Amino acid sequence: MIRSIWRWTQHLLVLTGLGVWLVAATPVADYLAQPLRLAAELKQAQAIIVLGGGAYADDVPSASSMARAVYGFTLLRKGYAPRLLLAGGRARPHTGMEGPAMKKLLEEIGAASKQLETEERSNRTYSNAVESAQIFHPRRVKQILLVTHPNHMLRAKLTFEKAGFTVYPAPIPWERLSAGNFELRFGRIPLLHNIVYEYGGLVLYWWRGWL
Repeated sequence: MIRSIWRWTQHLLVLTGLGVWLVAATPVADYLAQPLRLAAELKQAQAIIVLGGGAYADDVPSASSMARAVYGFTLLRKGYAPRLLLAGGRARPHTGMEGPAMKKLLEEIGAASKQLETEERSNRTYSNAVESAQIFHPRRVKQILLVTHPNHMLRAKLTFEKAGFTVYPAPIPWERLSAGNFELRFGRIPLLHNIVYEYGGLVLYWWRGWL
């Protein structure tokens, strides 16, 4: 019995190792990510909306939120829109408020408070869109530049369009895929996890009528 269990454990470890190698050493994850990644359409808009990517309990933005906020601020300074909305509340009970955390960061690097707004009630992409619509639609703001991670862009764009916005994608430009070669890159492992999450999110949002 013990030998049988050990034999199956060995087989499982070998298969797991092969799976890790397949993901890390081949461009499978890169190819799967491509349909999720929409090309940037940097156009004049009525507002820029930055979707939060996490915040710590002391309201310090995560690295993902930081990158998105800085890129949104860059677009604001370049004159693509007159206002910037930093969207995101508390994703989980033990995390911080994404919108205020990003606003605080931008104020610390020189952004004028009057140009920054926050949306603090949402905890997912769907509620990001609904709460943003409640803020902007009464002011007849419909055309937006939407800033988020490239892998998240397709689901985010479809969700915001469902909420009544005209969306110009503005994925952060620093998150890029590898060249599609067969080099060993362990960064492809978390990439695959994120891709599976996004495809699952697309199916769930479609099923719920959020797209």
